Amino acid sequence: MTVETQNQSPLPSRHSVRNCIEGLVGRDVDLDDGMPPPAKSTNAVAVYVTDQLKTSALVVVDLECAARIGGALGMIPRGVVDEAIKARTFSQDLEENCYEVLNVMASVFNLPNHPHVRLYELYAPNAAVPADIAQLAATVGNRMDVKIKISGYGEGTLSVVIK
Repeated sequence: MTVETQNQSPLPSRHSVRNCIEGLVGRDVDLDDGMPPPAKSTNAVAVYVTDQLKTSALVVVDLECAARIGGALGMIPRGVVDEAIKARTFSQDLEENCYEVLNVMASVFNLPNHPHVRLYELYAPNAAVPADIAQLAATVGNRMDVKIKISGYGEGTLSVVIK
């Protein structure tokens, strides 16, 4: 008997997303129902691809979420993170730390009998996002939209979109 491989990544559970982030940042993380982040240039968009370089999934985080997960990973004081959010800027430290969290989040898509995926590109806040990726980020359907709260750092919005 042969086991067929599914041709798309599965939508991860909230539990796996929460555990992944919580395990990385070392702080309690809560997820609640949320809305998709509005299409803004300050969103960060992580693009995950298969081994054949086919886009498989996206994780879209608003500036608040990106800064808070980056700050929590790097133990950057909350005041510094809040100032970056207020100024609508993203320091290199916050970007690198956010990248690391979103890179490891590829693990929530890599389940048996599904394609292996990896982080291909992170479009940081204020970076130009290709039109096809922006369109996929706005897709209604196979997605999870949550409000994330990181203990000691605050809230943001995170969306997982499966192609």
